[in-house]
Amino acid sequence: MSELLGKIQGEYKNILNQQNSIIADFDVNAIEAIDFSPGYKPDEDEWFRIANFSQSDYHIDECNANFSTASLNQITNADYQRIAAIGIIQNGQKHFQRITPSLFVARKTILDYSGAPQIVEHRNQIEIRSESDAIYLSASDTLYFKTIGRIKLIFPGIEELHREATQDEVDAFVENDFIELDGVEANAIGALNRKRIADIGAKYNGLTQAKKNLLIAYARDKAGVEIENKAFKVQSETDLKKVLYAMDQRYYYADIYEENRVASSVRVVTNE
Repeated sequence: MSELLGKIQGEYKNILNQQNSIIADFDVNAIEAIDFSPGYKPDEDEWFRIANFSQSDYHIDECNANFSTASLNQITNADYQRIAAIGIIQNGQKHFQRITPSLFVARKTILDYSGAPQIVEHRNQIEIRSESDAIYLSASDTLYFKTIGRIKLIFPGIEELHREATQDEVDAFVENDFIELDGVEANAIGALNRKRIADIGAKYNGLTQAKKNLLIAYARDKAGVEIENKAFKVQSETDLKKVLYAMDQRYYYADIYEENRVASSVRVVTNE
């Protein structure tokens, strides 16, 4: 039995159930699963995972092992235009998809050539995509997803995994003696650099003083930002990004190709 739910203003409601699967099951053996890291962008065949998801702060009731749709209200026709997300429960998997305006199909005339050609009038419909934004596997208590942005509406609070630094954190970071803002205001630093500060600032603060010194020496050598009185002279958001990338040790030399490179994302690899 497969069940389809719609999320309307924070409440899931029953839409339908059927014997057949609604979409293809998620095959965890066909993908590469990576523990979530805010500094990494997964490739097409890679998915982030959060193990022991039921123990996290952003676990939702719909992922509980004993969750039942029997007590949910039935959706009404007036509700469909307000659906923000759908949930699909089938074969021990729970799929979640964010519903955006582009997925609503209204008043379209389509030539259907799957068999004998025919004109089909599409009126009020919602597209269900073949790839879900998040999949929760009850058996392993693991959530799989590709981007935080697409699932934060479904799992409230999960955006904390890739949060922006607070103003206090930004101020503390730029007050380090190796940073000198020149024409850049701390309270005007953009969202992307704030996310980088939240991630890299925490890593830097966890280092010993000896390692901090080594890291800043590396960054001065690699960042390509003007140095004045031993401090990075940050004159733009781009300068700040370069400094933060250097502090994440993203600059390296590929000796075989004899190229200086910068990694756009970072994944920590452990020896298993």
